[in-house]
Amino acid sequence: MPRLVLIDTATGTRVRHRIRSWKQALKQQEWYEAKLGRRVRIEKEFTR
Repeated sequence: MPRLVLIDTATGTRVRHRIRSWKQALKQQEWYEAKLGRRVRIEKEFTR
């Protein structure tokens, strides 16, 4: 099962550790964008 991570679009670095649900990811994305003032994207991370 893939996990979701938040990535800062300006720097390309991970902002948040793994998140399990889309609902939680969207909430965290909104919060980080308000705090950082930059765009944050959600990406799927697959385990091998």
